[in-house]
Amino acid sequence: RILAHRLVQRDLLDIAILLFERVLLMRPEEPQSLRDLALALERRADTHADARPRVARRDYKRAMALLAKVVMTSWDRFAEIELIALVEFNHIVPKAERLGLHEHPLDDRLIRPLELDVRIAMTWDADMTDMDMHVVEPSGEEAYYSHNRTTIGGLVSRDFTRGYGPEVYLLRRAMSGRYQVKTKYFGSSAAKLAGAVTLQVDIFTNYGRPNEARRSLTFRLTERKQLFTVGEITL
Repeated sequence: RILAHRLVQRDLLDIAILLFERVLLMRPEEPQSLRDLALALERRADTHADARPRVARRDYKRAMALLAKVVMTSWDRFAEIELIALVEFNHIVPKAERLGLHEHPLDDRLIRPLELDVRIAMTWDADMTDMDMHVVEPSGEEAYYSHNRTTIGGLVSRDFTRGYGPEVYLLRRAMSGRYQVKTKYFGSSAAKLAGAVTLQVDIFTNYGRPNEARRSLTFRLTERKQLFTVGEITL
């Protein structure tokens, strides 16, 4: 997973997808295996949408099928990951439809593409590990698992305490100013074996719009029970 994520960040998507396929074979019981592969396929489809639309349609179709499986499965250990996957499924729908792919594997009542000023997704590589995402908004209000709704409309997804994430922050209409993205690493037995936890953070602005922008960050964390600043956005 670590290597595949790094390859995605370097746009070496074909190799990354092969690795995510292998992860899916090794860990099919974890929804993250489906989601990671789906997002890599979506990213490759984005690169082919203009020059190779047939290839892009194939990747979009597979990505939607993988995310639909996450949405429609009950995940006891990772409850509510299906809500995150549903947003990501809807992120693909308009792009697939522009290429003529109008059939999809979810009920039409679940198709509601979202446009967001800010979306931040955090994942990590260690099983049985508790990482928390915190976002400090320009007003000074801090969004995190025990204060997951803010005055300006910020929302933090459910806290995953047993590994991998994702944890996501959403904001539909942002106020101007600086948004600080932080994480708190509580540690785990898995992290002791690995020596550190690799954290992946994807920061989107104008999510779901033609001018969408993404910044991907990777960190190796070893110190526990401290709040680390991993990035910021100024709007």
